Amino acid sequence: MHNNSGLEPMDRTKTTKLPQLKSSVTPYRPKPTLIHSDSPKLENDKRNGLDLELLDNPEIPSIKRVRWAPMYGERSPSKSGFSSVPLSSKKAQFDQDTADELILANELRLAVHRGGGSIDPDKNYELKARLSPLQLPYSRVQRILKECELSERNHHTYCIPMDYGRQLVAMVCKIRTDNLPELKLRLASLLRQNKARFFNRHLFNETGLIEATLQSVTPLSFDEFNQTLRTDALWCKATDSAIIDLAKGSVLFKCRPLDLQEVEYKLRQCNYKIVHKEVGHCPNKPLVELNDRQMARYQEFRKNLLQDIDVVKIYDNVRVQ
Repeated sequence: MHNNSGLEPMDRTKTTKLPQLKSSVTPYRPKPTLIHSDSPKLENDKRNGLDLELLDNPEIPSIKRVRWAPMYGERSPSKSGFSSVPLSSKKAQFDQDTADELILANELRLAVHRGGGSIDPDKNYELKARLSPLQLPYSRVQRILKECELSERNHHTYCIPMDYGRQLVAMVCKIRTDNLPELKLRLASLLRQNKARFFNRHLFNETGLIEATLQSVTPLSFDEFNQTLRTDALWCKATDSAIIDLAKGSVLFKCRPLDLQEVEYKLRQCNYKIVHKEVGHCPNKPLVELNDRQMARYQEFRKNLLQDIDVVKIYDNVRVQ
């Protein structure tokens, strides 16, 4: 007998159309919560429910690396192949078993770096001097130079004035780096020990410098050489000239930075062989004379400063004894 016999026909129709609801047979259980434990008696790996046993030798996940530029040499791990070594502030140390090509490759990188970043020997005299005695295949040299060009794209050249020994010596450091604040931080300890700082006293003028040799058939005396040098400097629009080595015929010409290319062209017409040219800095005040003790300390500081690979050259106002 049905229980809904007493209902009206309309109510009976509504009752039969109700959906069949299924009650859950599984009792309600609250989810466990993570309780923080500060007990020092438990190990770190066994707190907060982290009590799973870890493997003694877990597998190291493989990392996919992106290589931006080709490496030097071959990919094989043989002794004959070599890989690139990045430039750093310390001089690279090599073992006796290191391939000669690896050493030569890093010397080329240093020449490109300190020569201004150019891989053209006509524009980079540091590289030109290093390539002349080099005994490597032409294809290998070109591959190394292309890698050097890629690594030098983010580097810039700076000329930073300095003050040594509490205004005893004025200096200008020619620096080539991709991170100037990091370089200053790296040199901070050396500067502090020698009472030096980055400070501009406006004692230098930007000057074009050209080192050359005179290719003369007959040897000249000092007076004849000096007179010829002054005449050529006047015709080539050079502001000053000096004899560096009389026996080798080495001379130095100074000019305005904007006239550097024109002076170089005219010197070549006067039978001069250009050895090096650059826009450097010359003191505009009389040179400073140091005693033996001061000179020894300054030379030691200068040597330590040049050991940093990003310090290319140093100009100062010290008179050479």
